[in-house]
Amino acid sequence: MPSITTQHFLIQDGHIRPRLGSSGISNELAGHIAAELAPLGLVPDGPAFERVFVDTVQAAHPDPRHAWSLFYSNTMRHLHHPDPGGTGSIATFARIYEHVMSLIRGTTVLDAGCCFGFLPLLAADRDPRLRIVGVDLVPPAVALADRISRTRGSRARFAAADLMALPAGDQAVDTVLAVHVLEHLEADASALAVAQLCRVARHRVVVAVPLEAAPDPTFGHVQAFDLPRLARLGARGEGWSPAVYAADGGRLVLDRDTARLARQPLS
Repeated sequence: MPSITTQHFLIQDGHIRPRLGSSGISNELAGHIAAELAPLGLVPDGPAFERVFVDTVQAAHPDPRHAWSLFYSNTMRHLHHPDPGGTGSIATFARIYEHVMSLIRGTTVLDAGCCFGFLPLLAADRDPRLRIVGVDLVPPAVALADRISRTRGSRARFAAADLMALPAGDQAVDTVLAVHVLEHLEADASALAVAQLCRVARHRVVVAVPLEAAPDPTFGHVQAFDLPRLARLGARGEGWSPAVYAADGGRLVLDRDTARLARQPLS
């Protein structure tokens, strides 16, 4: 089979080799993989995407710890100083994170399904008042995020936990976030997931999802959302006032009715 060269990868003898310098190891990889390898059938699903992603990061340095430190350093630098009109992965998520952070109420925050933990790290850097914890179902991911957080001197903390059974008491946290998480759950689990987020939240729940006509298997999406479907999901929560709108995807913001008068305006 002839070798194939893309802007950021070399595919040869069934192996995918990155064509990136050390400065190119960042979360921008997500977009490169989707744009260049998915059309070739090399990342047909979420697990394949994750394998290529991890292999590419770790190819940056013989020491995996150094490679992941490089990945976080580059990503966080770009998140703090994004291209305002950029369309890449980091610029897009920088806008999403900025908007989500503007919706935080109170000082205690739980980010459910935090993945690499960029949002908790960014929020902790931006607002010294916040006590923010990121949780994810994948123990190695949160262990990595927690190690990086402590190395950076960040106040963000991370723990392994299932979104469907969050290890927190009722109304234990001021704001609960779920950013690009629900699309990875089966459709019949969505209402249960939102109910779990609402159980833990004292004031507000913020859900962000991509708006898709069909779920994108490259990223491991198993259900697709549009605004009407997101609105129906929000309407199921008794005792909560929902707001649904588009902003780099879809937003569902749920406020406890008891906090109606103190609710922050949505922007």
